[in-house]
Amino acid sequence: MKMKLTGLMAAMLVMAGCSSAPYKTQYTLATEGANIVETAHQKPYGIVVGDVKSFGMGNNVDMTYSRDANTVEVYTKSAWVEPPVQQIQVAIANGLMASNAYRDVVVSPTSLTGAYKVDTTIQKMQQYFDNGHSYVELSLMVRLLNNSQQKLVFSKKYSIKEPVESLNAEGGVAAYNRALARLLPEIIRDITTQS
Repeated sequence: MKMKLTGLMAAMLVMAGCSSAPYKTQYTLATEGANIVETAHQKPYGIVVGDVKSFGMGNNVDMTYSRDANTVEVYTKSAWVEPPVQQIQVAIANGLMASNAYRDVVVSPTSLTGAYKVDTTIQKMQQYFDNGHSYVELSLMVRLLNNSQQKLVFSKKYSIKEPVESLNAEGGVAAYNRALARLLPEIIRDITTQS
């Protein structure tokens, strides 16, 4: 009886192990190599980096790609460690801190206010495969709002296509990181010069 019970428990453990979800490699968006220029004079006010919004892509940890028009597929063994909307918000905040342009940089959600607020939307974030080649497209709409005057200071779309060197999720992540590192200095420069 004891042998049957042990065998039954072993069979249940094997079945539970076989039915568990496959391990996913998790990736981050990183901006190493982004050349943020430090300003000579710090402004006497703070800035708020608002929650990043998205037109569909980037709201969750799914890593997507497209091989055909109007078709989006999901990598099954790869995922973002956090949704890209959160990672891009942190990248913009870190870039503003590195610029040393503001007395304080605050990230939403917060009850604190700043003289200005950065509002960002991911318009496109997609990896494409086409005839044995791959590239990523990253498009961000960035708006700078003057909180005290309740007006829009500027609104600009930043877009880039970056080639993918290895035709897989890891290659896509490397291309996204290069793309974000190339866009970020221009975004930070525009924010700091117009606020």
